[in-house]
Amino acid sequence: MAWVRIAYNRLRTSLWLIPAVMAAAATALAFAVLYSGLDLRISPQGGQGWVFSGDAGTARDLLSTLLSGMITMTSLVVSITMVVLSLSAGQLGPRLIWNFMGDRQIQTVIGLFVATILYTLVILRSVNEELGASYVPHVAITVASLLVVTCLFALLFYLNKLARSIISDTMIDRVAQNLAGAIAAQPQARVATVGGPLPSGSHRRTIALETSGYVQFVDYAALCRIATRRNALLTVRIRPGHFAIRGGGRIDVLSQDPLPEPVDDDVRAAFVIGPDRTADQDLEYSIRQLVEIALRALSPGMNDAFTAMAVIDRLAAAVEAIGRRPLPRPEYTDQNGTVRVIADVSTYEGVVDAAFLQIRQSAAHDPAVLMQLAARLGDLLEVSRSDEQRAVLTKHIELVRRLSGALDEPADGRALEHTVAEARGRSAAALPPRATRPVRRAD
Repeated sequence: MAWVRIAYNRLRTSLWLIPAVMAAAATALAFAVLYSGLDLRISPQGGQGWVFSGDAGTARDLLSTLLSGMITMTSLVVSITMVVLSLSAGQLGPRLIWNFMGDRQIQTVIGLFVATILYTLVILRSVNEELGASYVPHVAITVASLLVVTCLFALLFYLNKLARSIISDTMIDRVAQNLAGAIAAQPQARVATVGGPLPSGSHRRTIALETSGYVQFVDYAALCRIATRRNALLTVRIRPGHFAIRGGGRIDVLSQDPLPEPVDDDVRAAFVIGPDRTADQDLEYSIRQLVEIALRALSPGMNDAFTAMAVIDRLAAAVEAIGRRPLPRPEYTDQNGTVRVIADVSTYEGVVDAAFLQIRQSAAHDPAVLMQLAARLGDLLEVSRSDEQRAVLTKHIELVRRLSGALDEPADGRALEHTVAEARGRSAAALPPRATRPVRRAD
């Protein structure tokens, strides 16, 4: 199922799948209209004025004109798309192109253009001037005309979509929505039915991954079943999003009896490794996409503080949502509550570091961005839910405060100190700490 999920995400973010399906449907529609006998029941001679009424020569000329125009229009769309992708890659980052390619509306518009071309081509091949007027597919030609008109309106929608897609706020909003979806998809911690000790044993060994690449998915439930059958404890020292080197990415095994060699292959089969990172189990993936937008905005070539501040706002909202949900616990238990897998998981501190650390480093001499960062950290401190969260946020506020002395203008330093003081003052309004989160049990 892990491979199916990864393959589905690949297909979802490809520009060819929906156009290919629509093209096949258009070809089937063309043959259906040609051989369904609609021209015998619906014809211009029967008083249907909206149906094409020309002869075979006129039909071929019209279809040839429509086909030529559609090919030209599609070439224009492809050219504009390549220009927009180039601009987006330069301004916002090449890794954000996946968000553009995965847009269903863009895929559908491109599919409509390709489908109209194929439909018109099939109909054009069926028109034969030597067979007489009775063999002219009037209904099919009318449908081709309607498809071309639809493409004209779709072109206007597509141009508006592309124009909005290169606006940084639009891309920030889209990536933030993906991040919100990734946060909502994070598994909730579950209470174990029976508490139990860690398995003990005298046999220790290490299982290494045999493929280099990014860990995209780890089937912890499968690892838990393997450890339960062998009465062992697996300690996974790598998590989704990390890069694994062949022979590295160790999985430590502790068991009472020596494990046979086939167990190594079963353990490796629980890991999906690919050429890039995915958002399936990698909570920091979408966070780093937003961070990349901010870092490019803070680069000397762009120097766009407003985009960086917009990213900080979105990241603060994401961190707040993460703080309200129990993060995955490292322990996975069997049905009896015995810990079978200890995983390397994301922590609240790691999430906050991924969100704000690089932005703070790049904005070390930008007082506006630093004050925005301090203000949002203060907001997060106000709604924090545990001592752990407050300690992490206070650490980052202190790191921002230390940069006040490095600013060129003393007034900017004093303004930053004032913002930091206000942020620290909100800690009194923070919520009391919650109870310790429960251990999650694998299915």
